[in-house]
Amino acid sequence: MKFSYAFAEMDNYLNQHLYTLTCHDMFELKNDFYKSVELLCGSTDNLTGITELLIYRFMYHALNMTNPIINKSVQNGDIHLLNGHRYNGINGRYQVPDIVIEQNAEIKYVISIKNMLSFTTPTKHEKISSLVKELTFQNGRFTSAIQDIFRIENIRHGLHSHFNSLTIVFSKAPQKLEQANKLIEQTFDWHKFLILEDNNRPLLTEIINHLHLNLNNSFV
Repeated sequence: MKFSYAFAEMDNYLNQHLYTLTCHDMFELKNDFYKSVELLCGSTDNLTGITELLIYRFMYHALNMTNPIINKSVQNGDIHLLNGHRYNGINGRYQVPDIVIEQNAEIKYVISIKNMLSFTTPTKHEKISSLVKELTFQNGRFTSAIQDIFRIENIRHGLHSHFNSLTIVFSKAPQKLEQANKLIEQTFDWHKFLILEDNNRPLLTEIINHLHLNLNNSFV
């Protein structure tokens, strides 16, 4: 028995169902993994990584990648799919987006992945951000969605000034949390949110529409 067999089966499933897998199907894949872990060890506390893995491999196949991943990057022509890559923010601090699609070293698309949304506490450098102050004032409370857009907007400068971005959230949240999403989408026309739970539209179609993603590998 090897864990690699299970992961290979999952990856093959994503590839074979690339065009038919719904958003809720992807949510159920994650949910089944969490339920299995909870059954085996009683808790999913501090469990991370499966959501990023699922979306990363889905995008790997969507972009027709076949090469091995080297140094957190895989290439198809002049298109690079990266995960865990550090970018210098305009405030001088590094940010590490979950998934980045580059063309000729320029960021074209950013995908951020969250299991769920939550209220949270801003860090010191987030508190002094005018973006964070304004969105928190309008929303009433600081949320992980506001934190997310701050980190994404922080790398949107210089060569990387024109990318589109998307936050994929696996689980639905109460309206008081999701209202920040609408505020952010109204403020930044280049950013969208995609909630997977109970969304029965094809995942690939939703990602293409939300990101304005061109899958013919000619982003320019």
